[in-house]
Amino acid sequence: MSSVNFRLLLVTDRHHTQGRSLVPLLDRAIEAGLQAIQLRERDLPTRELLLLAQEIYAVSSPRSVPLLINDRVDLMMALNLDGVHLRSDSLPTRPIRQLIGSRRLIGISTHSAEDVQRANQSGADYVVFGPIFDTPSKRSFGAPLGLALLAEVCRRSSIPVFAIGGITCDRVAVVRRAGAHGVGVIGALLTRDDIGEAVREFTDAL
Repeated sequence: MSSVNFRLLLVTDRHHTQGRSLVPLLDRAIEAGLQAIQLRERDLPTRELLLLAQEIYAVSSPRSVPLLINDRVDLMMALNLDGVHLRSDSLPTRPIRQLIGSRRLIGISTHSAEDVQRANQSGADYVVFGPIFDTPSKRSFGAPLGLALLAEVCRRSSIPVFAIGGITCDRVAVVRRAGAHGVGVIGALLTRDDIGEAVREFTDAL
């Protein structure tokens, strides 16, 4: 299993950048100390997603910032990215691990204690668990799961758990106290006027 040596995971959504171009924003975030990126642009056709992944990898790779792509093992292999991030109901982990080897990361989005247990048993490197708090971007996944359930899954998980959903700088301390290894953040970083300042605040809080 690859080691998960980051605590701040930026999950991309180019619709949340206040009209700004995504790659220069990510470049600024990396300069400020961003530790990992999950490329999650579900509505992009393959060719455009490939080009975007290439552009991001060009800024993330020289600074050794892991870039994981959602679900697209084919694009991950084609571009030699750092890993893949799976939905709880998407591809099974074991055959992917055989395909990509032990050096690359596999993360899984989870929305229940059962999901987290399955991810532990399947050989994933880490899970993203949420939504912890209410947030517009995660309402399709149901009601917020809350801190008590987060604490329970962290206690029972042998792999790192990242809290996601309504994560602000002020909430970092409570999710860490609940046992979260780190946080997954979308809006609290991408919507900020100065993303570099936001990354530094999160890094300090973590």
